[in-house]
Amino acid sequence: MYALSTYISHKAPTLNAHMDKPYHHGNLRTALLEAAHARLSEVGEADLSLRDLAARVGVSVNASYRHFANKEALLMELSAMGFDTLRARMLEAIDEIRPLGPEHHLQAAGQAYTAFARQDPGLYKLMFGRRGRFGAQARLLEAANAAFDVVINCVAALRGASPDSAEAVKAAAGVWSMVHGYAMLDIGGYLAGMAEQKRPSAAEVLRLLAVDA
Repeated sequence: MYALSTYISHKAPTLNAHMDKPYHHGNLRTALLEAAHARLSEVGEADLSLRDLAARVGVSVNASYRHFANKEALLMELSAMGFDTLRARMLEAIDEIRPLGPEHHLQAAGQAYTAFARQDPGLYKLMFGRRGRFGAQARLLEAANAAFDVVINCVAALRGASPDSAEAVKAAAGVWSMVHGYAMLDIGGYLAGMAEQKRPSAAEVLRLLAVDA
């Protein structure tokens, strides 16, 4: 758990930090992850293959197995990196309005969440895409829980409850569900199909969180 009072500024990691660097022996793992991330903006995870990704970074598929046992292992690590980035962006948004109260912290975290999904829909869908992934790898579960802890701490502070209490965790799960649902409707194009005067903005939805949290 992360207490709001002890949050520090976090620079969100970028999955594109190495895209302009040529492959060499020391960064194949990163190059494969970057290639998979870029490919997700074009196709779904079912159409990704280690052979194709290896070809995109200029190595044999056998070389990729030195870092990932199979495509699923690569995708789980990429998903975990996505949760790392999501957590960092929510913390950055909170840090920017630190003097304001927990209601504003929750709204800032929610806005960062929906912005992340909108900016990187392929990665966002991958992070929540397949049942059973969270139980299959501790690294992914830990990264997802760390992101969830940001929401828990916001809700706990708003309610004056302990972050470890059932009250805070259950309410935070409700908040996460609401924001996640909005994000999925947004990136799926469903909200765009609504009449403009009836279409809720992210800010309008997030204001409801402070009331219901």
